Amino acid sequence: MKLKLSLGFFLLFFLFGLSNAWATHIRAGEIIAERISVQTLTYRIIVVGYTDTRSSVVFGPGNINFGDGRDEQLNTESDFSLVESLGDQIEKNTFVITHTYQGPGVYNIRFQEFNRNDRTLNMDNSVDTPFYVETQITIDPFIGVNNSPVLTIPPVDNGAINSRYIHNPGAYDPDGDSLAYEMDIPKQAFQRPVNNYRSPASSEFSFNQQDGSTPAFLTLDPIFGDLIWDAPGTAGQFNVAFKIKEFRKLDGEWVQIGYVIRDMQIIIENSDNRRPELILPPDICVEAGTLIEEIIQGSDPDGDPIRIDVYGEPIEITTSPATYSPDDGDYQPSPGIVNFNWQTVCNHVRAREYDVRVRISDQPASGPSLVDIQTWRIKVIGPPPVFDDIEQQAGRTAELTWDPYTCSNSASEMQVWRRINSDPYEPDSCETGIRPGYELVGITDMSTFSFTDLNGSEGLDPGNTYCYRLVAAFPSPRSGESVVSEEICITVDVDVPIITNVSVENTDPSDGEIFVKWTPPYDIDRTIYPGPFTYELLRNTGFDGDQDQISLGITSDTLFTDTGLNTENLVYNYEVILLDRDTKIDTSSKASSVWLQPTIINEAIELNWEFQVPWNNSVQQFTHEVYRNRTDAASEDVDTFVKIAEVDVTQDGFTYLDDGSFNGVPLEREIEYCYYVITKGSYNVDGLVYPLENKSQIVCAKPDDNRLPCPPVLTFEGPLCEEYLAEQPCNTSTFYHDLSWEPDFSGECDDELSGYRLYYTSDGEDSEFTLIKEISALELQTRISQLTTYRGCYYITAVDRSGNESEPSNIVCVENCPSYNLPNAFTPNGDGLNETFMAFDNPFSECPRFVIGVEIFIVNRWGAEVFSYNSLESNENDIFIRWDGRDKNGNELPAGTYYYSGTVTYDVLDPSQQTESLKGTIQLLR
Repeated sequence: MKLKLSLGFFLLFFLFGLSNAWATHIRAGEIIAERISVQTLTYRIIVVGYTDTRSSVVFGPGNINFGDGRDEQLNTESDFSLVESLGDQIEKNTFVITHTYQGPGVYNIRFQEFNRNDRTLNMDNSVDTPFYVETQITIDPFIGVNNSPVLTIPPVDNGAINSRYIHNPGAYDPDGDSLAYEMDIPKQAFQRPVNNYRSPASSEFSFNQQDGSTPAFLTLDPIFGDLIWDAPGTAGQFNVAFKIKEFRKLDGEWVQIGYVIRDMQIIIENSDNRRPELILPPDICVEAGTLIEEIIQGSDPDGDPIRIDVYGEPIEITTSPATYSPDDGDYQPSPGIVNFNWQTVCNHVRAREYDVRVRISDQPASGPSLVDIQTWRIKVIGPPPVFDDIEQQAGRTAELTWDPYTCSNSASEMQVWRRINSDPYEPDSCETGIRPGYELVGITDMSTFSFTDLNGSEGLDPGNTYCYRLVAAFPSPRSGESVVSEEICITVDVDVPIITNVSVENTDPSDGEIFVKWTPPYDIDRTIYPGPFTYELLRNTGFDGDQDQISLGITSDTLFTDTGLNTENLVYNYEVILLDRDTKIDTSSKASSVWLQPTIINEAIELNWEFQVPWNNSVQQFTHEVYRNRTDAASEDVDTFVKIAEVDVTQDGFTYLDDGSFNGVPLEREIEYCYYVITKGSYNVDGLVYPLENKSQIVCAKPDDNRLPCPPVLTFEGPLCEEYLAEQPCNTSTFYHDLSWEPDFSGECDDELSGYRLYYTSDGEDSEFTLIKEISALELQTRISQLTTYRGCYYITAVDRSGNESEPSNIVCVENCPSYNLPNAFTPNGDGLNETFMAFDNPFSECPRFVIGVEIFIVNRWGAEVFSYNSLESNENDIFIRWDGRDKNGNELPAGTYYYSGTVTYDVLDPSQQTESLKGTIQLLR
């Protein structure tokens, strides 16, 4: 039930707050935000405060700001509160309050209360310093539900002089997001650090590490979250703060979507106690369904009793949680053990490991209890899918079937992967997903147990052996994959001609030649198609497709030399139509010529070649060959190409770097070098002569490319500021820009581009630009997301294959669209509606936008000032004003007309638009 405090209690609380007892109680705290359902934007906000029981002051009332312009007094509006004793003069106070957000956005939830514990050594005047923590959440329908990280280990560990101190928050993310940790500075208000904060590890408080070496240090492990102070040198109490950030993979990139800040106190005492020790099981990886049974051991070098506690997500989850025993919180003789048991299930599968935090503490006869915390990692992976069968169907398609998946209720999709020829590898321990060399050819839902591989409606290539594997994938944000299935293979019948050669025999812009060769249809049914066969050869431009298709005639032969081609600048592909007594039966798969491209890299030339062919050009026993000559008259190989490399493309790919190392003679900058490659491959068909060899065109390049590309022409594509914000809530702080550009190949500019570089600044075109994105040469548009302001300027450059960068393009700037609107009436009559005079927070088109601060003066009809406010001088910089109709002394003002004047300051680039005068009337109605 909601807590309701009477007016008398408030007066008593206020008077009590005038005493020093009010100011000496808060040790530590954090805020946890939990989304209640996927249908609403209602959150359960959990404020946790750790207090000093030596103070008679209770935790609360503090002020909680939800980050959307609304705030509450915590203990008067909370739905639930709980006080727990943790021992060592520490109480854990938990307040829960629900709050519904009006729309998507990034919200900073803030809590502030007076005051911190007295006599904190590493800040000034802690007794009069407010305690402040914050948590950030992102509400965005495109990223799914977002809950903040949960902290399971209380910050209650004390330490001893000259002994390493360790703390870990035991954080996990209920959505499965990845966590990272970084140090912060304790604060007293939003973006306002406590006064004169010093690190506890500074020379003022610490002198050496536990082993005697120097200097002492305070570190936070960015991955595991271990906060280590090695080692305290001064007895007393200290405060530190750190941020636990959550990241989610969106569109292939890790994006921060929130954080929790813990502000905590460390109490150091003089003691000769020694820290207890843990022995954890080794990190393990199991398939879902495995029962984990392990023993965790602990001991104390002084022989003191020990207590072992286990924290982390496996203990906290609701579906088949882990258990440990004993878990009664009692100490046991040293050495001691706990038994850890976890029956894993399919719902536990995810990409990241589970972090089990194990905390051991001792119980000395005197002095502080010392602690050690270690992390044990458990990976839960999906079991492998199991194939049932594979059959060739009409149209040279393959139908695959498999058994229902063991974890079908948890997985989101079944992936079908394919490669040419077998790779019968066994996955390593804990290896999930597919290895390189496979192509994703299909995805089904978990209620489907078959897939027909149509090969993009083209049918599978005759004569090849296709091998398949399955991988089950689990939904984001937890993600995760299964162990790969065993492979299943099929060899496609050769019932049509198969092309074996598309080889460039002469490189020329108009008189080039390509040799094409194919086989008869070996496996065709001769009772249906007795022959004799003839063949129609078709030529197309490009690696595949039917662009500029030309028939080269009908022949009974199985080879053809195509002439009069532009082999210097174009790629061609061919297909063969099978005719039986002039009737079309079927068509072969397409096969393209080999296309070779040079790139200048640091006085070397990198060669890359590509093709689209139905046979396998990546066969381990057949290396591809690279040939080169020099065009200078002084060379002996002016007219003769020499083989300079044999490339194992199964290991190195279709690339080779010529830096002269093949014969120990470096490339000369002014010499033009010419190259071609011979690819080698095979079908899985007996009776052919292997390898199938095909030449590329000849290309030439100098390793001294000094030509610069021309700068592109940049264009801003939107969205327009006003139109975008008309659909966004008041507190929107994320923006995006769409940009496009056109390359310029005029004049002497280099037209062989490798990509573009985009530069940005948020401070105007005369400020310093920063490189924010590198873009491939194939893209002519991009979206810049996660911007924290709309205003900004861009330019783009072009980069050629040698890494030469063009001059900047035209600069494109966009400006914030500020607005600030005030009502002309309000009704502070206690009905809960329109209670304060404040800037509009709906509809969205009326929201305050890009406001830095507002200053306002309100007078009555006689010109006497009744209220004034300057947001920049308030702790929270609340730009909404929120005048409640009272004068400066807190007295209710009568209904009537009041007058305001003031100034609003905007966040814009144009200095002439940075301020706006406010002036108008207000009707106060009761």
